[in-house]
Amino acid sequence: MFQRLYWLRVKTYSKISRMIISRYLTRQILQVTAATTLILLAVVVLGRFLKYLAQSSQGEIDPGVLLLLMSYKIPEFIQLILPLALLLSILLAYGRMYADNEMTVLSACGLSTRRLLGITLISASIVAVTVGVFSFKVTPWGLVNTANLLEAQKELNEFDVMVPGLFQNISRGARTTYTENIEDEEMLNVFMYESATGRVTVADSAVPVEDEEGRIVMFSNGSVSEKEVEGEGFVLTSFGEMGVRIPDREITIDITVEEKAMPTMLLWQTGQAAHLAELQWRISLVLLIPVLTLMAVSLSRVSPRQGRFAKLVPAVFLYILYFGLLLVSRDLTAAGELPPVLGVWWVHMIFLFLGWVLFTNKMPDLSITGFLQK
Repeated sequence: MFQRLYWLRVKTYSKISRMIISRYLTRQILQVTAATTLILLAVVVLGRFLKYLAQSSQGEIDPGVLLLLMSYKIPEFIQLILPLALLLSILLAYGRMYADNEMTVLSACGLSTRRLLGITLISASIVAVTVGVFSFKVTPWGLVNTANLLEAQKELNEFDVMVPGLFQNISRGARTTYTENIEDEEMLNVFMYESATGRVTVADSAVPVEDEEGRIVMFSNGSVSEKEVEGEGFVLTSFGEMGVRIPDREITIDITVEEKAMPTMLLWQTGQAAHLAELQWRISLVLLIPVLTLMAVSLSRVSPRQGRFAKLVPAVFLYILYFGLLLVSRDLTAAGELPPVLGVWWVHMIFLFLGWVLFTNKMPDLSITGFLQK
């Protein structure tokens, strides 16, 4: 009786200890993943925002829609960042634990490598579900809204996107414009230089209007400086009111999203090569997670002498190779040069096999220290 109670108590303590270890490791991975994602997302968003800001200064985008435009692009960034963030978080978290001998203690308490992989897959499954939601639902919705927002920019007069106090090169340098201030759609103290004719227009105010033929900017109380037809002099003409017809703007932003914005079910139903390639790409972003987890758990094993960052560079190199091959396979499948049956799946099979080889210790040491020792 007492022996039975003893073994029951031992099993209970064992289950409790496994739960504590599982929660501890899961919390470690998710915390580092969240921090890494925020850092990488901030870098990517800042880079894209600066690009849009430069296009806004050239009159291609209304400055008022920049934040909304970035909010629509964030889901696409997140779905691409999360797999890399998970890989780095496993390497950093487990690498630290190996370097500090925490893994040695956990191993002595009965934590096997397979058990460690199973616990890590819990965190990976949360990340995979998140990537799946973004890939299949949120990102296509964001791309549709991005395309609609950029398409709407074509309907704006280039004077509608002017920024007060800033000289702007409009339509690839065709015109340089400036306004001191904008009040109720009226631009005050306006300057416009047209590079094709060399004409300079200065006015107290200007208002963009539309007629049946297109867009006109009505300048009030100003002057026009034009080069003489014959000679090198200039002619200065004052006016009370003058209208200048502005041609349609030339927008260089790529607003063609096509299959990237299509619903997932529609991609499957059409059966076209480009649509199947996009469908495989969305699925690949989810399949990427467990394969990277298998590789990361294997590569995170380091000795205290090697340090926690010993295998960080090889792991990032493998990720770049993995991701690059997926991109190439997707493009080849979309172009019809690779059969959809093969598609991107061969890349996943190769790296799944590589992850199994690493996990079973059938591959030589990939760390920098191991390479130098050879």
